[in-house]
Amino acid sequence: MKNHVRTAILATSLLLSGCASVNTAQTPPEGSAERNAIIQATQHALARQGRKNLVLVVSYLKVHNAWAWIQINPQSENGAQHYESQSGLLQQTAKGWKLLEWMPAEEGTDYKAYFKNLKAKYPSAPTDIFPQ
Repeated sequence: MKNHVRTAILATSLLLSGCASVNTAQTPPEGSAERNAIIQATQHALARQGRKNLVLVVSYLKVHNAWAWIQINPQSENGAQHYESQSGLLQQTAKGWKLLEWMPAEEGTDYKAYFKNLKAKYPSAPTDIFPQ
């Protein structure tokens, strides 16, 4: 009987911890399908700007409820050239992940105002994906 109680307690705690993680922003593990799909969507967005054949070093990635915020440090395939860091908002749709917009990188950008406007523009985006 004690073993059944212990098993029930363990199963309940694992279930509850799993539920808690669904309600918070997570960083998908390296090599996971979700992370790869987000990176691929980001690479497609860069390619549309004419920036192809880049390796994306991900310095920040948070995902929650089909929304993601990513910060990348693009570099050449051989790692010899490093390009300006970029950050952007992505949303998962039926067709996959899509980059909705890049964060402005211009000097003098009021980032507090930017994130306030971004949250107003995309009210269903969870605030816990954004960098603090």
